[in-house]
Amino acid sequence: MDERRIARIREMETALNEWVDLGNKGEELLEEMTTHLPSLERLVAYYSSPDWMRDHDASDEGLLPPDLPHGVLSEDAVFDLLTQLYGLCGIVKDIEQRLGKIP
Repeated sequence: MDERRIARIREMETALNEWVDLGNKGEELLEEMTTHLPSLERLVAYYSSPDWMRDHDASDEGLLPPDLPHGVLSEDAVFDLLTQLYGLCGIVKDIEQRLGKIP
């Protein structure tokens, strides 16, 4: 038996299985994100609207119920989310470029 061949096949089988799993997880996540894009679009529109500023001011003035979650009114939460999403898009673009270079 050729031990190098067996080792190579095992290594490539592991790589295949890992990437099939990653591909399935990625596909599922991207489909879910695509489904939720309308709510992201509404969130970003709200974040850049006069309504957000008025709501933010009301929060600062203590005019909101104390039990109302309002992390969306933080100045960083939506910005940080968008930064993360742009970063993920960059990772996907990098993967696409590397795939394009594979002979």
